[in-house]
Amino acid sequence: MKNAIITLNLILSLTVGYVLTGQAQTFQSTSANTQLLELYSSQGCSSCPPAERWISRQIDNPGLWIDFIPLVFHVDYWDYLGWKDPFSKKQYSQRQRTYHYQGGVSSVYTPGMIANGNEWRGWYRGKTLPESLVKPGILSADLNDNNLHVHYKHKIPLNLNVALLGFSIKTDVKHGENSGELFSENFIVLNKISKLSKNGTWDIELETTSNFVSQRYALAIWINAPGNLQPIQATGGWLD
Repeated sequence: MKNAIITLNLILSLTVGYVLTGQAQTFQSTSANTQLLELYSSQGCSSCPPAERWISRQIDNPGLWIDFIPLVFHVDYWDYLGWKDPFSKKQYSQRQRTYHYQGGVSSVYTPGMIANGNEWRGWYRGKTLPESLVKPGILSADLNDNNLHVHYKHKIPLNLNVALLGFSIKTDVKHGENSGELFSENFIVLNKISKLSKNGTWDIELETTSNFVSQRYALAIWINAPGNLQPIQATGGWLD
């Protein structure tokens, strides 16, 4: 049976802190697996800055957007220590806990790194990402003006996820374990949406306001099976 082209019948919004130029952009993976690299972090965690610096260095990695896509989810379970992380969200903490429930990670902690759905501690040992040999097929997205259209061929219902990422965002931490630190952080998940696919078209409307000043923005787009957070395929890139 031929794979059906599944698109999504939704109109959603992400908040983007700049004015879109109207220039058309296409984000497209290869047929090989683009891995999702998730860091769970907090500005209230004194152990997190080394992991944040490591993931920030991936901006210069030639495999960025094609071989892997980094995301930094700021959790809220350390906010009680004296510093309310401005990027933390309850749903990001819950996402990490869900990985634990599903067996992807041994426990819930920061800094916690997840490579394509599985706990990965190799970053601080200087190791490269585990190689993925699967070829899930091409995931593509077209951005025209402020509308994003996403397409993927598959036979079963899948969740589509889209995250807006911020870069070089500065925060002067005044309390908590990192009091006195000035952070400049990258790949921060500023907003994320996730919906189950259905036949039709998925249009995401990008708005033009934000509470954060970001030097650049990027989109991360990935799919997963319902009830299983492990990513199947991903794509993304800089917003021009």
